[in-house]
Amino acid sequence: MYKSANQLWRESGTTLSFKNWLNREKEKYANADGSSKLMMNVPLQDTIRQATEDVRKAAGYKTQADSGKVFGINQAYIIIGGLIIVGAAAYYFYNRKKG
Repeated sequence: MYKSANQLWRESGTTLSFKNWLNREKEKYANADGSSKLMMNVPLQDTIRQATEDVRKAAGYKTQADSGKVFGINQAYIIIGGLIIVGAAAYYFYNRKKG
């Protein structure tokens, strides 16, 4: 069960003020670089990373994108489709202006 810092301070029975006690507890968990991040459980992190990779692999997640596709469609088809649309629009406006 999660306990608040205030509850932990009261249970510790220390004579320090809450502010001083809290600063001391933060320093206990400070890394060498001075940040107040908690130490990581390396074996747990490795297990989580491996499980994540397994799930991605099973789901068919690709780590590198296909260079010849955009949104899963071959680039050549997109270019040809774009040219057809631009050509049709140009033809429409040309005939509209002409007539």
